[in-house]
Amino acid sequence: MQTFGKFILLACALLVFSRAASTASGADSKYKVLNKDGSGNIIFASTNIVKGEEDKAELKTSFQEGETIYARAYFSAPMVKLSGEEEGFMDLWIDGKHAKRLSFTNDDIAPGKDQTLIYVYKTTDYAPDFSDSLFSDLDAGAHKLRLIVGVTKFVREGASLRDQGDKIAIVKDDVHKAVYLSDSTFTFLKK
Repeated sequence: MQTFGKFILLACALLVFSRAASTASGADSKYKVLNKDGSGNIIFASTNIVKGEEDKAELKTSFQEGETIYARAYFSAPMVKLSGEEEGFMDLWIDGKHAKRLSFTNDDIAPGKDQTLIYVYKTTDYAPDFSDSLFSDLDAGAHKLRLIVGVTKFVREGASLRDQGDKIAIVKDDVHKAVYLSDSTFTFLKK
């Protein structure tokens, strides 16, 4: 019976240690939520969102024109090493229309990272990722903005037949597919 008690004590200690280790790594952030499509969420604030100190930021989902906007994107899985023709991207959609795509490499977000800070608008501690004109050119009123962080994956789909006039050719269908890592929306109120 003593051996069984030691086993239970050891199992409990391992459980507590593994829980503490995953919390310390940020893997169990209470702010990270997976969307229905499997991508991670993005939180927004008018102050810098420091990793592990999200509760100190002024989190919100609606911003006035001229107000600073930061975002912390949580990935569905740690960032992988991009290779070949793969690239990372941040897309900004405004009222359902694609407004801007910014590309990034593993120099910008290193493999193994499970989240990143994005300087969306009017940030002063670092240059904003998106130009002010994207926001200043909007009409007055409320606008729904969608921010997506993802990677393009090079995928071989197979082959298809293409009519080339005098002959039919077999063409390899090599395509890039977007894989969303993070995806969320916020409201921007233009005066």
